[in-house]
Amino acid sequence: SNVLDKDSPFIIFNCADYANNPQLLLGQLFGVRKGAYTGATEQKGLLEKANNGILFLDEVHRLTPEGQEMLFTFIDYKLYRRLGETENERTSNVLIISATTEDPGSTLLSTFTRRIPMVITLPALRDRSYEERLTLIKRFFTEESVRLGKEIVVSANTIRSFLFYPCQNNIGQLKADIQLACAKAYADFITHKHDKIRI
Repeated sequence: SNVLDKDSPFIIFNCADYANNPQLLLGQLFGVRKGAYTGATEQKGLLEKANNGILFLDEVHRLTPEGQEMLFTFIDYKLYRRLGETENERTSNVLIISATTEDPGSTLLSTFTRRIPMVITLPALRDRSYEERLTLIKRFFTEESVRLGKEIVVSANTIRSFLFYPCQNNIGQLKADIQLACAKAYADFITHKHDKIRI
């Protein structure tokens, strides 16, 4: 829609990567002033790096309430401070897109969710049609074939198994299970010197 330039930054950040260290998580997002804490060096935050672009925050529910408050202040005023700064306010023009696997109403502050102008709910794997599941299964097997650089022959029973098994952890789990099946089949292919990778 030509809202952003073609070379605008698109930065992806998974909040879960730093969930055990809230200070480091906030430092990644907002930046750090030298000396803000022991051993802290000057660091640009993702809001600064994503200026005039998009910042995608995955697992946004891992932000602490303090982090959510800092983020919604930025959303309201386009102003933020690096950790350890008290006077210097910075600005950035960033479109924030976030994702969560949790119920936003129970994991995010209401003051934060009020500032979200649009929510798109993606159905869980169990709520998708068999046609959609089959498309995903084919895609994941194709990706593995390309990654391995080998043709993978998949039996109809294998496809049925992946289509109907109760996948507890959604699409990511389906992909991981297919990757594991391909890895086992590839190991068998190498060990027994088969002509094709068969699953």
